[in-house]
Amino acid sequence: MLIHDIKKIRVGSVNVLLYQNSSFLTSIQILTRAGSTAEAPGQEGLAHILEHMFFKGSQKRPGPLSISRAANDIGGKLNAYTSYDHTCYFITVLNENFETGLDILSDMYLHPLFPEEELKKEISPILSELREREDEPDAFLSERALESYLGTAYHPIIGRPETIAAASLENVRAFHENYYGGDNVLLVISGGVEENRALDAVARLFHTHSVRPPPDLPVFAYQPGSVELSRPGLHEGYFHLYFPALPLDHPDRTTEDVMNYVLGGNDSSLLFERIREELGLSCYGIYSFTSRFEGLALAGITCGIDPAQLSIMEKEVYRILERLCTTEIEESLLLRMKAALKTSFAQRSETSDGMASMIGVPALRGEEGHPVKKALENIEAVTPADIKRHAARLFQQESFRAVLLPA
Repeated sequence: MLIHDIKKIRVGSVNVLLYQNSSFLTSIQILTRAGSTAEAPGQEGLAHILEHMFFKGSQKRPGPLSISRAANDIGGKLNAYTSYDHTCYFITVLNENFETGLDILSDMYLHPLFPEEELKKEISPILSELREREDEPDAFLSERALESYLGTAYHPIIGRPETIAAASLENVRAFHENYYGGDNVLLVISGGVEENRALDAVARLFHTHSVRPPPDLPVFAYQPGSVELSRPGLHEGYFHLYFPALPLDHPDRTTEDVMNYVLGGNDSSLLFERIREELGLSCYGIYSFTSRFEGLALAGITCGIDPAQLSIMEKEVYRILERLCTTEIEESLLLRMKAALKTSFAQRSETSDGMASMIGVPALRGEEGHPVKKALENIEAVTPADIKRHAARLFQQESFRAVLLPA
């Protein structure tokens, strides 16, 4: 696989991450190092509300329809998302439309209008988005579990009904002023556009505001325990198990990720083969995961299953965890998992937008080097002894268990 170089270049007052490939498309991302964990108490959901407001008109394109129509005029795929520790605004365009795509994205990001009447209108769809998430059993259980496990410092990214409804334009503008600027901002360009052309356009169209400090990070509790909830109208039972994972900057995090992939990363993993295939229990899938953000790192297991089989499945999960902590896995299993995991990394890096996401967020958080190269090298170096050691470190910690059953 050909892995191109990543260039980090300062253009005026903005840091630019540039990755050139042979694609017909170029993905442009503007990353900001502020998400839901930057919100003050009583303002939960503000980062996500601000994300929505950037689409409600800019200096060149006033009005709530102008920005999306401008993107659609050139076939651009324009969107955004809010995470715990960052927000991302992005557009993917044909190379021939690069300058127009950058103009649309930079104008909405640097020159938003934030009309008050649009904030009032946008609260209703955001509340609808929240209700949809609460209606989804797995997401509902996840949020209730994390609220108990992580303590009062945690809240859902989207916010709470009462704080969303009470959001003011003054607070939206204050959040924007506090964090959107300086080295909190990273512009990522990944795709087929030539370097000189890309940098010339950035110099003409993009700048950042004066220096902004990064947000202070909350301290999460990681309180072990258990919660069992019920809900009418369900037929399936839901099971979540959480552990504290290694932090973002830990040198062994890739080894922990490989271990987690061996446990429940695909349909050849220990959990899936034993519970779904060998025992034939009635779960569609059972998976493990690691999720890392600045100040927050989690590992866990999730499953939906016939409530009558929940206790059988749960006992088997703990048996598998014990085995992983005390016995080295077969080399053949590890090789199989390495191959699958490396393919997933490589496949994602083949697209301009996939590569932009893979390189941008680590760079925003201060990481150096080529994340795909590093990941592939680190995956290859993992041994069965490493898997055993990291499983023992992770799964012998106190956990948090969450279950949702039909009422």
